[in-house]
Amino acid sequence: MRLPRALEPLRHRDFRLLWTGQTVSMVGNFIHGVALPFQILALGGGALELGLWSAIFSASMLVVVLLAGAIVDRVPRRRVILASDLVAGLVVSAVTVLATAGQLRIEHLYVEAAIFGATESFLWPALSALIPELVPASILQAGNALRGSSRQVSLLAGPVIGGLLVAAGGPKVAFGVDAATFIFSFVILSLASPPPREPLPPAPLLRQVREGLAYTFSVPWLWIFIFVWALVLVGQVGPTNVGLPLFVRDVLGGDARMFGLLTAAVGVGEVVTAVVLAQANVRRLGIGICIFGVVGGLAIAGIGLVPHVAATMLFGAVFGAQFVAIGILWTTAVQKHVPPHLMGRVLSIDFFGGTLLLPAAPVIFAVVIEVVGLSQAFVIGGLFAAAIAGSLLLVPSIRSLE
Repeated sequence: MRLPRALEPLRHRDFRLLWTGQTVSMVGNFIHGVALPFQILALGGGALELGLWSAIFSASMLVVVLLAGAIVDRVPRRRVILASDLVAGLVVSAVTVLATAGQLRIEHLYVEAAIFGATESFLWPALSALIPELVPASILQAGNALRGSSRQVSLLAGPVIGGLLVAAGGPKVAFGVDAATFIFSFVILSLASPPPREPLPPAPLLRQVREGLAYTFSVPWLWIFIFVWALVLVGQVGPTNVGLPLFVRDVLGGDARMFGLLTAAVGVGEVVTAVVLAQANVRRLGIGICIFGVVGGLAIAGIGLVPHVAATMLFGAVFGAQFVAIGILWTTAVQKHVPPHLMGRVLSIDFFGGTLLLPAAPVIFAVVIEVVGLSQAFVIGGLFAAAIAGSLLLVPSIRSLE
């Protein structure tokens, strides 16, 4: 029986195992994402402390990611993902124990942020580089969309579960569940056996990093997208990471349950878009990425302009749609045009570019919130992101990218 094109990658056993483990792990990530800000607020923190957690997370990724990409190209990518899951699971378990014992401090959460950033630096390029090894090229876009659906399923379930867990037992319960999801992902992926990949010839790591950088800067659409998109992310991530928990509490008058529902609304937008893109074949990838980026920026601005629960959920769904669309189209473009032996390094450089300004973004927007207020910070960030994304359409190599 023939499966719909969107589900074709699930015919492949190792892809099924990867997808299942990562979906459960992502549910845990979003449970953690609900618990974390309310844990920081419960410990006496505010916008600055929320911003510092995000800044430390991003700075850790920035420091590690280029070497991580070279390592991903040298060792089995499945092994990298297993190690990332195991380390992250142990860290969240430690946070759970400290929270249960009443010994947790904000400084412990900052350490967690640093370790999470490092593990994410390995996980992202390893996952993206592993997909072409698990599914045929003819269904690569469907594989990326289905892999992205891990996030969408998680956004529908994780924030709601997280809100209920925090309301019922406090953040420590949510942290414990997150730790269990990492261990589940580790166990199920350990059952996979992807085809062996010819290793790179032995060479110093720094030389391999330079090779990846040289290739990236030789392709105009690639390096322009990577480093200019860092500005788009400042406008998007700054207000959402720092401002949304405070916006829910101080503007909408909600709690962790409302925060979870609003985050789940983002997942609804992602699910719908992922299903559409899994069935469709977008030819002009560059134009599609830019248009979705403009839409996402306008959605963030809309949150500030119309500060009501229903409107915030609608704009959240639109933001989710652009987020997953950009992820699918960009990953497909890289996988189609970048040589496989350079994939891990180029993806790590992409990750580096994306995180280049993120350590500063939360702190900047914590200050913006203090100066102009929550709603105005969303408007400023969203319009800035939309303008930068739209300006990329002026680059010929981006307009012609297929």
